[in-house]
Amino acid sequence: MLDHDALNRIHAAAASQRDALIGFARRAVKTPSPSGQEGAMADLVRREMERVSFDDVWVDDVGNVVGVVRGTGGGRRVLFNSHLDQVAEGDPARWSHPPFGAEIVDGVLYGRGASDVKGALAAQVYLAAALLGAGLRPDGDVFVAAVVLEEVGGFGTEWLCRTLPCDVCVLGEPTGNELRRGHRGRAVIAVSFAGRSVHASVPNRDGNPHFALARFIERLDGLRLPSDSVFGGSSLAPTVIGSDQESANVTPGTLRLLLDYRSLPSEDVSATVDRLRELAVASCGGHVSATVRAEGWTVRTYTGVEATMPPKVGYELPVDHPKLLAAQRTLESALERPIPVDVWHFTTDGGILARHGVPTIGFSPCEEQYPHTVQDQVSLAKMAQAVVGNAALAVSLSDRDDGRGT
Repeated sequence: MLDHDALNRIHAAAASQRDALIGFARRAVKTPSPSGQEGAMADLVRREMERVSFDDVWVDDVGNVVGVVRGTGGGRRVLFNSHLDQVAEGDPARWSHPPFGAEIVDGVLYGRGASDVKGALAAQVYLAAALLGAGLRPDGDVFVAAVVLEEVGGFGTEWLCRTLPCDVCVLGEPTGNELRRGHRGRAVIAVSFAGRSVHASVPNRDGNPHFALARFIERLDGLRLPSDSVFGGSSLAPTVIGSDQESANVTPGTLRLLLDYRSLPSEDVSATVDRLRELAVASCGGHVSATVRAEGWTVRTYTGVEATMPPKVGYELPVDHPKLLAAQRTLESALERPIPVDVWHFTTDGGILARHGVPTIGFSPCEEQYPHTVQDQVSLAKMAQAVVGNAALAVSLSDRDDGRGT
């Protein structure tokens, strides 16, 4: 645990970098970075990491930007992970502040990606400035990674897990400077009904897939899904219906329904697909058949690497995990207030990290109610606090004398 003097030096070093932190966060928000087009944002992050004196900075084969603060030796390797990409801004007219204007009003930075997760990324990059400015070195190497393609499956983090093994991760997804320890998984499940396309003047001919689809949705509404006290339960939401026809006087040959499936960490996606397949087949009649499958995401990085991503899995770090308890103690000491622990209501790359055996803790100045909305924003005060918290976590989580609990 950091002593009082070390924490005071971190606070002072972070305060001295506040203007630079805010300037970097504004430049990040002003830099559009859709998934697969993060090159300009990657270059911005690389240059900022070099400016704040990371010991080494590089861009890997898939376009992830990684900076490292070298440890004194013998400690754990700690990864701080945030992503480069952002979702589309939609109609700019719906925004009260321009989506890429990076306007600051009453201590709040507005713009697409501010909360998901460019405010957190800035606070992770500046942990190096706070550490080195305070004259501190962690025991183990501390890596800060800005990864690609998080919004479309998490390929950047998947690649990082294969190429840069670490002992613990701090994930920059929104927590409001609290802690998070898990989330549900997410899959897109496609249910297709194939029948016979005919002239709409003879609808009595068997094979219109609309009726099978209607029966399926009605049965889906009554499907019982697993629940628990932590995550509330899994969910299946019909989202998009597609047809192979556009003419109003032709019955479709095929209808395709997409389901957004949010699964408990303990659930097996394939078992749910099997249940839905049984339901779909039971909904068919006559000349209609059904197929059900979990969709993958085909992605391409801005460096030209292609991959197909499977559904995202959920994870749950135990409430008594040594790293979670250490993080809570550290943050309560550094920020001088209680630090609640909860779970996310959305899906992150944490499931990928957990699948690779990396205990993952969420800590971020961003807030869960703002991502993917036209109110996208991050508090400047929370960003400044997160720099202090990140620097303290970098030291404590890499500690060689922490009992080596995993």
